[in-house]
Amino acid sequence: MNEHQKLSGGAQLRALLASEDIVAAPGIYDHMSLLLGQAAGHKALYASGYWGTASAYGEADVGIAGMSDFVSTFGRFAARAEVPIIADADTGFGSLTNLRRAVQLYCQAGIAAMQIEDQPFPKICGHVGRATSVPAQEMVKRIRVAVETRGDDDLMVIARTDARRTEGLDAAIDRLRAYSEAGADILFLEAPENEEEIATAAAAFDKPLLINAAHGGFTPILSPSGYAKLGAKLVIYPAGPSLSALQGAANFYNSLANDDANPAHDNMFDFGEISRLLGMEEIVAFQDLHGGA
Repeated sequence: MNEHQKLSGGAQLRALLASEDIVAAPGIYDHMSLLLGQAAGHKALYASGYWGTASAYGEADVGIAGMSDFVSTFGRFAARAEVPIIADADTGFGSLTNLRRAVQLYCQAGIAAMQIEDQPFPKICGHVGRATSVPAQEMVKRIRVAVETRGDDDLMVIARTDARRTEGLDAAIDRLRAYSEAGADILFLEAPENEEEIATAAAAFDKPLLINAAHGGFTPILSPSGYAKLGAKLVIYPAGPSLSALQGAANFYNSLANDDANPAHDNMFDFGEISRLLGMEEIVAFQDLHGGA
């Protein structure tokens, strides 16, 4: 298969979900994290609104970043990635007309899967304890519009409910059932509080269940195989890479403030390796070949 015949991100993700293995998608927040995730062999990556907003703007995940911000950032990820990019789309950015436009842009950008949640607009991070949900039928309309707008594009539609913490597990499962009937391809139960809840939700559907393994959140953090045993098919780890990188950076900043410019050097990522991932070797070879500066 040549480059022009390469499967789209959506087609790749569909194939992964059709296999027997669980799909684990670690979070990315910039292009270096994307390259590192690919180099580690992950078959899908997740771009969250929380970390995308934090990285690009230093702002909280409360709907400050809009449609154009998400499409610009996540579209660049998809263009650079060799694996499917699963991307947050908050509530659809306002009206159903806005949602329709967002779906069109996500399709054009080559996003593999688009996550839409049932919070009111503007939203808030689902792991801060104050997230609420719109009436289920309002979210059903969002899913129907997304599926209709997608048409025959390979984009997968993820329906997320934040109702677990405010309405209970049974109500959240009922919501996901309605979203599934509206055409959602993947069902996202946000903030289940224990393994039993995950297993109960997974057994309720014949479509893939997505679990958000958010370090610092309400859901127990398991390995991918641990979630697979409970019946989940797709798990995202949005916070782990960012929190790990932040701790490393904080260690350096704090040490430098104490007049140590080379703290824990053995724990630093190799500069030559990141240059290689960025394509520096190919650029140097090109310049040598053509005599450019």
